[in-house]
Amino acid sequence: MKQSSLKIWAVTACGARLGQRLCDALGAELCLAEKPWASEFPGAHLVPSLREGLAHAFTGAEGHVFVMATGIVVRMIAPLLVNKAQDPAVVVMDEAGRFAVSLVSGHIGGANRLASEAAAAVGAVPVITTATDTHGIPSVDGVVSERGLVVENPSAIKAVNMALLEKRKPFLWDPFGFYADMATLYTPVSERAVADVVVDCTTAPAKEGALLIRPICLTVGVGCNRGTDVDEIMAVIGMAFETGDLSILCLKAMASIDVKADELGILQAAERFGVPLSFYTKDQLSGTHGVVTPSAAALKHVGTVSVCEAAAIQSARMGPLLVPKVKSKNVTAALARASSTS
Repeated sequence: MKQSSLKIWAVTACGARLGQRLCDALGAELCLAEKPWASEFPGAHLVPSLREGLAHAFTGAEGHVFVMATGIVVRMIAPLLVNKAQDPAVVVMDEAGRFAVSLVSGHIGGANRLASEAAAAVGAVPVITTATDTHGIPSVDGVVSERGLVVENPSAIKAVNMALLEKRKPFLWDPFGFYADMATLYTPVSERAVADVVVDCTTAPAKEGALLIRPICLTVGVGCNRGTDVDEIMAVIGMAFETGDLSILCLKAMASIDVKADELGILQAAERFGVPLSFYTKDQLSGTHGVVTPSAAALKHVGTVSVCEAAAIQSARMGPLLVPKVKSKNVTAALARASSTS
């Protein structure tokens, strides 16, 4: 868990003391109601009420640990839950520090992992009740979370996990080998159309009910005229994905030339997509292999024959260009596939 994304909640001074130990071990923020005893914890974030504070903080954090009774937590979080693909990790620990219960979003949200980490920090017993973990089987959503993948249709997870529990081997289409070490659990197939589990970036039709898993492995290079609006930039990026029949869920990073490092539209686009943004010098871009549509105008204005294609390839660690330059009046964009998923 990232330091700023994990919150520890307590309702008593005793619970807060345990919560402070968890914060020190896990790099979290202690959140307490405004009670007289809360002054014992000068670094804590105080809220008028836990319910109100949680309503503001729930979705913005990756995980929450509640040091209190499970019933209290269930009632507080119930109105805030969306689905297993979006909900943050929720763990409950008793004030005596005996058990750490993974309550919500055990796999994708990481609650199973968080329960284990919290338990280890204070000598508690982690309580994991997800069926696949109970039977020692790597669940679909657990593998997705661990390997930097994303599920497009979470409703299809249940059927695949049930097949795994029943020792049936779902048909798997996985051309890049993300599940290569799981040959005993899945049956690889050579035709995408018959697969029960599809692990790729293409938006081509799949078997009805198939689970679609997207590798986060595509980088987009962007160029634009000064002052271009973020909506136009995002529209052209979307056009690039549509041109290549690729899922935008696979977007890993954005990149451009360093003279655009202060370009508001590009900065805002990266923020909206929630991906890192890199900038490269004209010399780095000029030496990029794999550019297919060099531009004399780009060479004249910024000193390199390619911005978007070269930036995409550079950001992909010299991975292959998948979608050459597409453009609007003010924007160019291109897509490459990262040579590494790290």
